[in-house]
Amino acid sequence: MFGQDAFVHSFAAADLVDVQNGVLKLPPLAVWGNLAIYIVAWALLMWPQHLPLGRPCIAMVFAAMACGLRELCHKAWPEQDYPTVDIFGKINPTPIALLFGLMLVNAYLKDTGIWKYMEERLDTSSPTNMLLKLCCVSAATSAVLTNDTTCLVLTPVVLNLCRRRGAISTLPFLMAVATSSNIGSSLTIIGNPQNALIASISPDTGFLSFMKDMLLPVMWGLSLNTMALWCYFRKSLVFENPEVQLEIDVEIAAPENRCLQAVYVVAVGGVVFAMIVGWMLNMNTDDVALAAGSTLMLIRAVRRRAAGLAKTGDTETQFALGAIDYSILILFIGQFILVGATVDTGLPQRLFHGILGPCADNLASGPLCMLWFSAVVLLLSNVISNVPVILMLQPLLATQPAESVASIWTACAWVATVSGNLTMLGSAANLIVAHTAESEGETGFVATSYSKFSLVPTLVITCLGVLFLPPIGPSWGWILGLGLLTLMLLALLLKSFATRFGGAVWEAFRHVALCGLSRESLGLALLSFFASAQLLGPYEGAWLTANSTRTYNPGELGALNAVQQVVVAILQPCLGCLVDACHGKRRLVALGSACALLSAAIGVFVPQFFWLEMALQVPTAISMTLVPLALNSLTLGAENFTRQVALNNVGLHLGAVLSSGAMCLLASVKDSSGGKDVESPWWSAVPMAACVLTIVALPMVRKVEFRADGVEAESLESEVTSQGRSGLWTRKFFIVLALCFLFNFSNMAQLQLLVQDASRLLPGQAINFTSAAQVIAHVGMLLASVVAGRLADFGRKPLVVTACLTVTIRALLTAATDVWYVQAGGSPWLSLLPCETLDGVCAGLWLMLMVLMAKDVSENTGCFSLALGCLQAYEGLFGGR
Repeated sequence: MFGQDAFVHSFAAADLVDVQNGVLKLPPLAVWGNLAIYIVAWALLMWPQHLPLGRPCIAMVFAAMACGLRELCHKAWPEQDYPTVDIFGKINPTPIALLFGLMLVNAYLKDTGIWKYMEERLDTSSPTNMLLKLCCVSAATSAVLTNDTTCLVLTPVVLNLCRRRGAISTLPFLMAVATSSNIGSSLTIIGNPQNALIASISPDTGFLSFMKDMLLPVMWGLSLNTMALWCYFRKSLVFENPEVQLEIDVEIAAPENRCLQAVYVVAVGGVVFAMIVGWMLNMNTDDVALAAGSTLMLIRAVRRRAAGLAKTGDTETQFALGAIDYSILILFIGQFILVGATVDTGLPQRLFHGILGPCADNLASGPLCMLWFSAVVLLLSNVISNVPVILMLQPLLATQPAESVASIWTACAWVATVSGNLTMLGSAANLIVAHTAESEGETGFVATSYSKFSLVPTLVITCLGVLFLPPIGPSWGWILGLGLLTLMLLALLLKSFATRFGGAVWEAFRHVALCGLSRESLGLALLSFFASAQLLGPYEGAWLTANSTRTYNPGELGALNAVQQVVVAILQPCLGCLVDACHGKRRLVALGSACALLSAAIGVFVPQFFWLEMALQVPTAISMTLVPLALNSLTLGAENFTRQVALNNVGLHLGAVLSSGAMCLLASVKDSSGGKDVESPWWSAVPMAACVLTIVALPMVRKVEFRADGVEAESLESEVTSQGRSGLWTRKFFIVLALCFLFNFSNMAQLQLLVQDASRLLPGQAINFTSAAQVIAHVGMLLASVVAGRLADFGRKPLVVTACLTVTIRALLTAATDVWYVQAGGSPWLSLLPCETLDGVCAGLWLMLMVLMAKDVSENTGCFSLALGCLQAYEGLFGGR
């Protein structure tokens, strides 16, 4: 039983053969043994501090072990003729030669002083500004000089700046270099080896077309990654010596002719420019880089001879080859051998084909298949590296429909590149940063600290990028990307201008144009402006009704709406208590905005799945509840509470008007599905962008962190009555509660019903109709808020009576219009103006009054948000706004 025959049968009987996909016939010992070797190597490359070998030696040692195991199997069972590892066949010379050539180019660029100049420009006394500069410079440089070269150049610069400024942690800045370089390198086919490989495999992938498709995902990804870096590491962004002067190294050397030096700098710049042009003309990236490095060798040698600087025995070979970091090349070679041996076993291919399932026939069949495909690529890119994944994908993508192959390759390039930010081993650029930092004594940049930050941002950025890219994204997305790039450049210019002249200009502008409003007051209004566009609201009902890919009946839509409103009503008092108890109100605004972003992204782009839609009502309800409560609680600290509430409502309604117009324009871009015009889903980009902008704008109100009683958190303890919640339940509170009940009962879900009915009658204009209804209503609300802000302090009762009478008239008018006009064949468009104008007046008054009355009834109890939550609970139960 345990003899030689049983042993041979156990370890030599291999069924893992798939010649078509390049899988070799190997014994189970080689297959599973190689897997065990790779797992151990992967763990040590992620956490090299546990074994003092260093990453290059780890890669080479375990690559040799994989080769030795295959040689052992070959000798143990000669009759089976098991193949050994083709070492030189596994090494891909393109990235090795490309990196070698770029190291040469980098050495000569450094000789011109450009990196010293960049170091001076990056240096600043503000760690936040340095982080922002690093993100922008890393992304821009990696798109031209590859992410590996960028990390090779900027890592020593960052470490030098951090030491000079006394940074308490170098990790945020090293993370900025690694993650931003990977995202920025996605922009061009020369940004990284896998993009260059894809361009050679897919001839339809041109330089400009690739860059055009990638522009929007890269801009969004860079923005979100920079924001995530600041949010996660903000407490570590501290310089102990912020005012230290920049030290400039002065080399003592023989004087040199300035004209000759200028000619040398121009010549180096010309060669680098020619290298970039060669890449744009789709020449081989490694050949061009080696040619550029060799040419620069010759130029510097001639310059040294002409300047009389050449000494006996001091050759250009010593300078050029001394600038090469051979340990990084050894790391690459070891990884290629180890990964190649793992690919031979067929386990990665089996995993790939098994997980994809039915989507393998047409990856571009829908958003769900593309997202699933992207998840598989992301996983494998971090397990076996991105270049081998691209090679494994080639047979699969050759079977895809011809019209979608190029776009699938583009999406694959995005995922394979950005997924490098998920783990330390996901990208060679990460290993270069880690290796360079480790060689200079910085040991904090390890897999654990890296993954703690990178996991969530990478998943979000990758998912959004796939949704923005063809084949499921819009073909005109590059226009939005160009607009976002313009906004980013404008923001950088304004920040630079504000740094120099900001104080005086801001004060003059504030007093003249902004009526003396403070930064915090404007920040609250701006947050209200963005928050107004976060939620889908009636757009969700219109989209689910009119979209040809959904078949929800009125009963299902009613169930979704009912669940949402009930959950909102339940959460209002609960989250009101949370807001009252929490000092960090801005964090709650960020949490609510993140929930709204999740709901918008999944609710619009995922195919019909009723129970998923039902589950999404929970994060939607959280965002609907938490953001208004937290913003109103922040408003308690304003100098003039009534004026600030009115200003917030002006921002709220103005944002609703502008976002509705933007969604209308985006929805007007139609595509054809089954011969029927369908509105574009890209109107949902507006609420998703609003969620991100809300989080970005939160620092504007950093000085307005208030407790539930409206007293500033940083101030001394104030006298607050000890009644607490027991002091809230008074006769006055229950009278106000009854008023809310009557108002919202008469206002019920009229807008929801109106737009859903119109969506059935006008399916091709559903979003446009909803936008028109929103614009008319919110213009009325804006005017009503201004009036209420001026009159509310003179008495609440007249305004309450006006709102109640207006909503009653509006309800009767809406019912009469529907019964006697729309159902008789009239156009739903003509019912908008009278109904929604009155809706705007009554809702504008009531939204303003509800906040003011909540403050009145909760005075000195410390339960403002709880009171407001109870009042707004009726809004959820009876479908109010």
